Amino acid sequence: MEKEIMNDVKKYQKLEKLKKWRDEVEPIPWYFDGLENLCDRIHPEKQILQVTDIQELSKDTKLFRFVSTRQNKPLAPFRAGQYIGLTVEINGVRTSRPFSLVSSPNQLAYYELGVKRKQGGFVSIYLLDTIKVGDILEATEPLGELYYNRVFHGKNLVFIAGGSGITPFISLLRDISQRNLDLNVWLIFGCVSKDDMLFKDELEDLVNRRSNIRVQYILSEPGPNWDGACGFITKDNILDQIKSVENKFFYIVGNRAMYSFIKEQIKQLGVSTHRIIYESYGIPDDVTEIIGWPKDISASNTVNITIEFLYQGKKIKETFEALCVEPILNSLEREKNLGITINNGCRSGACALCRTKLVAGKIFILPEVTMREIDQDYGYIHPCVSYPLTDIHIDLTLI
Repeated sequence: MEKEIMNDVKKYQKLEKLKKWRDEVEPIPWYFDGLENLCDRIHPEKQILQVTDIQELSKDTKLFRFVSTRQNKPLAPFRAGQYIGLTVEINGVRTSRPFSLVSSPNQLAYYELGVKRKQGGFVSIYLLDTIKVGDILEATEPLGELYYNRVFHGKNLVFIAGGSGITPFISLLRDISQRNLDLNVWLIFGCVSKDDMLFKDELEDLVNRRSNIRVQYILSEPGPNWDGACGFITKDNILDQIKSVENKFFYIVGNRAMYSFIKEQIKQLGVSTHRIIYESYGIPDDVTEIIGWPKDISASNTVNITIEFLYQGKKIKETFEALCVEPILNSLEREKNLGITINNGCRSGACALCRTKLVAGKIFILPEVTMREIDQDYGYIHPCVSYPLTDIHIDLTLI
C-alpha cells in the first residue's frame, strides 16, 4: 500500500514539475506572427498606402512619399532597384502602373516614388494633377529583378539611366552608400537639359562623400552654359568613363527608344548579354511600329473580346468591342461596368501576375516578352502586353 502511495506521489511530483516547466516557457510575444504571417509581411497580397508628402523634382516630375495606413501592416521590405504597382481609379476606371522605389531599403517608415508626366498618359497625369497629401492608394508588394546580386554581378557596376530612369538607381546608390558596400559604381545619366537632371544635389553629395561612386551627365539639348558632355549615351561616352568593359555588370533603365539605341552601343563594346540587366520595357506608344506587327492591321481596327468570369458564384459571359492597338488588359479595365479586376504589377509581361487563359483567337505579343514554355503549351497569355488581332475569347475563371 505504501509503495502504491509513493508511486502516486512521484507521479504527482513529476506532473507538477512538468506543469512548472510549461508555465516557465517564455510566452510568445504579441508581435510574433509565425511563418505564414511573416510571408504575408514580405509578400502581401496588397498594401494600402497614404500620401504624406509631395515634392516637385522638375517641371514634369514629382516625388511622392507614402506610409502604410495600418499599424499592424507595416510596409513590405524590398531590394534597392525594385518597384511597386500603384492602383488608381480614374473616372470609374480602375487600373495600375509600376513605379520604381526611390527610397532606401534600409528604412521602411515610408516608400518614395518618382513620377514623371507622360505625354498622352493616363495614370501619370492623374497622379501629378490630382493626387494630394492624405489620399489613399492601393499597391502591390515590391517586384522586379533590377537589384544587386553579389554572386553574379561582381563588384564593378555600370548604371546607365535615361531621364526618369534614374529613380531605381537613386535607391541603389543610397543603399550602397548607407551600407558602405565595397562596390565600384559608374553612373552615366542622360537627360534632355539641365532642368531634367533629377536628384542632382544628392548625386553630387554622394560623389563628394564616396570615392567609389562616379557620375557622368550627358545632355541631348544642352543650354549655352553647359560645358559637360552632349548628345546621346554612345559607346565612346561609356568607354571614356569606365575605361574597360572587363569584369563589369551593366544596369540599363530608360524608355523604349533609349533601349534600342543603347543595346547597339553595348553590343559594339562586346558586352555579353548575361552581363546586362534591363528594367521592364513597358508598352510602346504605337504598337503598329513594332517589328512583327501585321501590316494589314491599322490603328483603327476593332475586334470583339469575349470574357468569362465569376459573379456571385455564377459563370458569366460578356462580349465587348476593343481596339487592336490597345493591350487586352487596358481594354478590360475600360469596361468599368463589368467590375472586373485582373491582378497585375509590371504592365510589361515580366511579373506574370496577370497570367490569363486564352481560349480562342489570335494575338500579337511584344517581341521582347518572354513566356514560360508551359504557359505557351496551355494557352496562357499576359494580357498587359498582348494585343488582339482577331476576335478573341478569354476565360478569367481559369486564372
